[in-house]
Amino acid sequence: MPLLSPDSDKSMPEPNRSSRCSWFLSPFLQIGISVVLAAAAQLFLKLGTTQETSASLFNLAALSSPWVWLGILSMLLSLVSWLYALRSVPLLIAFNLAAATHVIVPIASLIFLGEQIPPVRWLGILIVTLGVFVIARPLSRVEERL
Repeated sequence: MPLLSPDSDKSMPEPNRSSRCSWFLSPFLQIGISVVLAAAAQLFLKLGTTQETSASLFNLAALSSPWVWLGILSMLLSLVSWLYALRSVPLLIAFNLAAATHVIVPIASLIFLGEQIPPVRWLGILIVTLGVFVIARPLSRVEERL
C-alpha cells in the first residue's frame, strides 16, 4: 500500500459539484420553493400596502415601501423556480401542487398578520390540503421517471 505525500490531496476524492447541487435542482423542491416564495410575496405585498395611507387611485405610493419591493422580488424568484420546475414536471401535477399556496397564505396571515380565519374557510383549507396530498401521493412513480 503506497503512502501518500503530505501535500498530496488524492486521499480524499473531490466532491462532484453537480452532485452537491442536484438535490436543490429537484423539480419538486423547486415547486415547493416557488409556492413558499409566492406565499411570502403575498404577505410582503399586504404589509407594504397597509403601511401606505395615501388614497391614490392605484395605490402607486405603495411602491415606496420596502415590503412591496421585497414582495416583487419574492414573486420574481418564485417565477424563476416555477419555470425551472415546469421543464420536468407535467403542468397538471405542478399546477395542482401549487394549490398549497391557498393553504400557506391564510395560515401565514393568521400567524404574522393576526387575520382571523372563519370556520368555513378552515374547512376549505382542509379540503385543499387533502387535494394536494391526493395529487402528491402518486408522485413517487413520476419522480422515478425524471
